[in-house]
Amino acid sequence: MNRRSFLKALGGLTGGLVVHRALGETALGSTLTGLPDATGASRYSKLGGSLVLVHSDLHNHSIMSGDAQGEPADALQQIRDRGIDVACLTEHAVSGKDHGQYTCANDHQQGGCRFVTGINGNDWQRMAEIANAGNDELALKGPDPFVVFRGFEYSTPTIGHINVWFSSEYTDPAHEGALATPRAASEMWRVFPPTKPIAEQFEKAPDTAQILPFYEWLASAPGSPVLGGGSDAVACFNHPGYFGNFQDFVFHGGAADYMVAIEAFNPINNDTDNPISNDADYFWYGSDRGLPNPFNACFNAGWRVGFTGVSDEHSGHFGQANKGRGGLWVPAVTRGGVRQALESRRTFATMEPALRLDAMANGVPMGSSMPATDSLTIQLDIARDAGWVGKEITVEVVGPGTNGPSLLSLQERVPVPADDQPPITFTIGRQGAAWMFLRIVDPDLPNHQRATAPFANGKAFAYASPWFFD
Repeated sequence: MNRRSFLKALGGLTGGLVVHRALGETALGSTLTGLPDATGASRYSKLGGSLVLVHSDLHNHSIMSGDAQGEPADALQQIRDRGIDVACLTEHAVSGKDHGQYTCANDHQQGGCRFVTGINGNDWQRMAEIANAGNDELALKGPDPFVVFRGFEYSTPTIGHINVWFSSEYTDPAHEGALATPRAASEMWRVFPPTKPIAEQFEKAPDTAQILPFYEWLASAPGSPVLGGGSDAVACFNHPGYFGNFQDFVFHGGAADYMVAIEAFNPINNDTDNPISNDADYFWYGSDRGLPNPFNACFNAGWRVGFTGVSDEHSGHFGQANKGRGGLWVPAVTRGGVRQALESRRTFATMEPALRLDAMANGVPMGSSMPATDSLTIQLDIARDAGWVGKEITVEVVGPGTNGPSLLSLQERVPVPADDQPPITFTIGRQGAAWMFLRIVDPDLPNHQRATAPFANGKAFAYASPWFFD
């Protein structure tokens, strides 16, 4: 039995027990955690159903990545201690596949040759051992279940980074023709800031890297000649625009089922040269340089992916407040349940610990494909803690546009309902949109530094995954 079959069988054997225990509140607490001085929101949606909400951080780096700090086991424990239910260490894959264990010292360290190679075959095996040791679906090592699985970040210099979760194999840009390209020199300043004046001279250099070979790998079965495959995985567009925008989000039908998410919040670092240094919200990323809105570009290209938030931690201090995290509506607090949530796209991105968010349009959950109707009744279930009851939020209903997204509807200063009150409900016209999503903002906080009308309504703190209309 291969690893994938084993995990599937294990999920089948334990899933019912875990769900029963979760809903019975003997393993999974009934409220979200992560707030130091308050009780978080209930894990159960006002919109009904049997799913339970968990918070995730599926993009982290340890010293194994070559450009980060912190031991992997310590990282997982810190994430768990800070109220996150699901975690993944996605170490960088750059060029070390098949040779790194021989050509680069196997001792993990920040910098050196590991910065160039990223993970190697020995690391890949060790990453599985670390994930299996940290995984605690039955809460045998703590008060609540904690789900951990292996992943890697496909890390190119110019066409983008992609997280791959649950795969039995891995690949890297050197093996997929996406590493050696003249334009790569233009990105070196992000790692070595003193080189910025030189790097800028390469911004217009030819880019010979391609994303399509990776998509071919993702759509191929594990063990396929010559480079294997990742069709036992699901994947995510990381920090879109930063290190590339996936060749303008060129669509690949074979990979479409496996690409399940896009990062909406990612505070990738805090240096002053970073264009998003003051806000992790990727809605505005690159707007000062004329780059297209990444969400508009992604969905218009045909990708049907949900939102997630991550920390993309490199500092060695994991699970920090004021960084991104994801919300997953899972049928079971297991690896299998997490995967089902990602595949269903019933997810959200947020900057708020202990936040609950669920949404439906004409009774269809966020993240779904649905029939195109002219009138849409939106139900939004949102809560955090007792102090948020009555807090005013603004809901932007965002749809497609040619030169950027359009605002389909604006619900201004709507109070957050109490637990015994119905969800926020309003009706809008679809206006011919092929997709739409909810962007939730705090109208009492300053706009993003690059915000422009009609989206200058406050600071965004959550995104509900899109609906896609057929």
